[in-house]
Amino acid sequence: MLDVRRMKVLREVAARGSFSAAAESLSFTQSAISQQVAALERETGATLLERGSRGVRLTDAGRALVCHADAILARLDDAEEELAALAGLRGGRLRLASFQSAGATLVPRAVAAFQGRHPEVELSMVEAEPDDAQDRLRSGEIDLALVYDFEPVPGSLGPDLELFGLIDDRYEAVVAKDHRLARRQRLEMADLKDDPWIAS
Repeated sequence: MLDVRRMKVLREVAARGSFSAAAESLSFTQSAISQQVAALERETGATLLERGSRGVRLTDAGRALVCHADAILARLDDAEEELAALAGLRGGRLRLASFQSAGATLVPRAVAAFQGRHPEVELSMVEAEPDDAQDRLRSGEIDLALVYDFEPVPGSLGPDLELFGLIDDRYEAVVAKDHRLARRQRLEMADLKDDPWIAS
C-alpha cells in the first residue's frame, strides 16, 4: 500500500517545482524530501519526477499518482474534520424532539447549558409525543428524543433505539373518598385501567 504521507510530499514538490521549495513549505529538510520521493518511486516501481535545469516536473506516472493523491488527501481531510467535530462537538447539528410539558420546563435550561459548552453546534427542536418521536428517530429525521414512559419495559423500543433514564416524575391520582382504591398508598397504572379519567 502506498504511503499517503509520501504522496503528499510528491504533490507538494509538483506544486512548488523544486525540492527546496517543497522542503520549506512542509518544514522538512531538502534531503528528507528527496528520500521520501525516492521511497515512493520504489513503492510504485515508476519514475515520478523528471529533474531538469529549471527544477522538476511530473512524469506521466507522477501526474496520475498526484491526481489520485489529491482525491485521497481531500477525503482524509474531510474524515479528520468530521471526527474532530464528533469528538469535540465543534460543529454539526443536533435535532431534538420533546413532548410539550418537557419542552416548556426541562428543555430550556438544558439547551442553554449545551449551547454554552458547544456554541458551534446548531441545535433545533420539534415537539413530538413519544410514539411520533420514535418514528422520527428511526427515519433519521431527528437525532435525540425526550420521551416519557409510565412503566418502561426493558427492550420495548427494539434493538435500534436505546432508552436512558433521566428523572422519575411523581404522579398522583385523586379519587373520591369512597373509591375502591382510596386507601391505597401506591397505585400502578393497571389499577386504574377501567376507570374514567380526568387528566391534567
